[in-house]
Amino acid sequence: MFWNLEKAQAFLQEQKREQSNDGWTFLAGDRLLHCDVLRGLKILATVPNASFEVAAWLLKICRSARELRGAKYEVPTNRQVELEPRAFLGCNNKARSVGIALKDLVNSIVLQWLEREAEARVEERIAREAREERAKVGLRWKDWRERKAAREMEALHQKFREIEEEFRRRERRAGVDKEETGNGS
Repeated sequence: MFWNLEKAQAFLQEQKREQSNDGWTFLAGDRLLHCDVLRGLKILATVPNASFEVAAWLLKICRSARELRGAKYEVPTNRQVELEPRAFLGCNNKARSVGIALKDLVNSIVLQWLEREAEARVEERIAREAREERAKVGLRWKDWRERKAAREMEALHQKFREIEEEFRRRERRAGVDKEETGNGS
């Protein structure tokens, strides 16, 4: 398929990168995981602007110290949080103006903050992958420039060798011609 080792290695690197980014080969090999992912995507399809990765990060951020079987978890029995007096008044006034309970407002605020945290982790991954890709492209560009410079340098050296060889042939011919004209007179 490849006649050039460099092209074969570049192709292999690209395939490894694709596999690590996609992970579809792993997903396709596990039928239960594949179905689980499809069910999760079906549920998230009903939520506008939902992201499967953000949902996974949100679940990971909100995990319990002790997760149990059957999607159960341990949580402290005392889950009360004390607010500063002004923060409490502000939250209470906002909850009344919107027409919801104070606990629903606080839950909403905390979950929005956690969702932003999960989105930030996704953005960090995207930025990291973009930096890595730019570095790879930069290295490929640098390698290409170096290979091109090496080819050009080799072509110049070859041309100089040809010129020197031609010069030596002419010198030898001139020396042979001198001997022939000197001996024949």
